[in-house]
Amino acid sequence: MCFKDSIISTISPCQRVVVELGIGDGRLLEKVVRDRKSTQTCYVGIEIDAKQIQIAHERLREKNVSLVNESFEKVISCFPDNYVDEFIFVLPPPEYIDKSMGSQWSSFYREIFKKMKENGSLTMVTEIINNLLEPVTNREFKIWKNWLMSKFTSLGFIIKETHDGSPSYFSSRYLEQFRGDTSRIKMVTLILLKPYSISS
Repeated sequence: MCFKDSIISTISPCQRVVVELGIGDGRLLEKVVRDRKSTQTCYVGIEIDAKQIQIAHERLREKNVSLVNESFEKVISCFPDNYVDEFIFVLPPPEYIDKSMGSQWSSFYREIFKKMKENGSLTMVTEIINNLLEPVTNREFKIWKNWLMSKFTSLGFIIKETHDGSPSYFSSRYLEQFRGDTSRIKMVTLILLKPYSISS
């Protein structure tokens, strides 16, 4: 079943659409909604874990927030092309970011790219961990970060900004854990844009 009708009916009155992938208990999306205070923005949170989304429902009761308990792929396919203003993806699971699985997840980000409006953004926070759980060297981190940036530019994205670490105002259970072990877990934030097409 596609949730297209319910999703579109919920978000169509809004001027902007923001989608968080993997909202967990909803604490980050709650902060984004409260900080921005925009009734003209619709927020969609996607989470596959039914227990987590129940907690998120308790946090997020605003009328302009829709929470969906389903896979990313299923929900994203329901958005019209060139529709979403902003995607947020914090600490993607390995199958959506690991270097060894790059050939598998490329099509997922191509689909996200297709659903984004021109000049829409994907804010991603992700991490590198040494396979032996030893400290990650600066050289390892730099090589990995350069690979990550080149991978996303090869998919059509423009890199607007990169920051070592995660935004201080972003909060989640795993972010807090990772921030406590910065030698063995190094994070990076990428803000990626969909460029305007030449015909625009």
